[in-house]
Amino acid sequence: MMRLTIIGFGNQARAWSQNLKDSGFPVRVALKPDSPSIETAIKLGFNVVEIGSPDFYTGEAFALLTPDLTHQDIMTTHGHKFQEGSVILYAHGFSLLKHNFHKRFPHLQHVLYAPKSIGSELRRQYELKGKLGAVYSLEFFQGETMAIEKWLMKLAHAMGINMGPYMTSFERETQADLYSEQGLLCSLIPYTAGEMFRHLVEAGIEPELAYFECWHELKLIVNAMVDKGPEGFFDLISPNALIGAEKGYHKLFTPEFHSNLRSLFTEIQNGKFNQELDEANLEETRKIIRERWAKSPLMKTFHKIHQDSP
Repeated sequence: MMRLTIIGFGNQARAWSQNLKDSGFPVRVALKPDSPSIETAIKLGFNVVEIGSPDFYTGEAFALLTPDLTHQDIMTTHGHKFQEGSVILYAHGFSLLKHNFHKRFPHLQHVLYAPKSIGSELRRQYELKGKLGAVYSLEFFQGETMAIEKWLMKLAHAMGINMGPYMTSFERETQADLYSEQGLLCSLIPYTAGEMFRHLVEAGIEPELAYFECWHELKLIVNAMVDKGPEGFFDLISPNALIGAEKGYHKLFTPEFHSNLRSLFTEIQNGKFNQELDEANLEETRKIIRERWAKSPLMKTFHKIHQDSP
């Protein structure tokens, strides 16, 4: 069974590494010589190899688990040095499509393997034996795919994937991932919760109560949605919630909302988002968002409640 070299040791990379190690799957961690994560990885019992060392290139399979914006530099520096036929795993299709790695490095086997979970939950659900899903693509794999597909299934099982992995394409995974982030997961949910919290507090509702209703309970609701499915979820909720949900559906999901939501997907498909990403100042944007939330009453309430809890 091919050993997997995991490049990086951030949240996603650490979760992959720990899950695979605990399952007995052959894995090692590749880090820069000056990486502050080397000591941590060694303490956790991982075999650590320095990126760029002769031993680094002897691997047969590599998972590119550093942030997407670093993939161009990593592949430009090291891609041509990997052995013929080495497998490069991508946890997200974005960077391969953006930089055409499959065309620039045709001597490598480019494979999508994307667990659908953030790193902390990938680790947590593995430990709890919870539900974890993933997708994969072999569209840029050259030659017979039976052996690599069998290896991917073993990899998925060792990581704790028990829903799939299901076949897709690099493009479809990229579009779905970006759209879910922009239209729901990282925009609509947190910002709607923040606005509703503000409305309640301004109306005289205690911040602690508003926090529970608009932020903390999100996890409990989402757990029920995932466990029961759409039909089961709406069978489960109270009559008040059911009638309120229908009112909110008709009140909020206006033609303008549908149009704006669809435009997000259109701009992913036509490449406009890629252009915006290239032109964006990432650090400045992150600073603005952090300051926005850091100053918010919701964040202050979050800190207070978590300090009060044992």
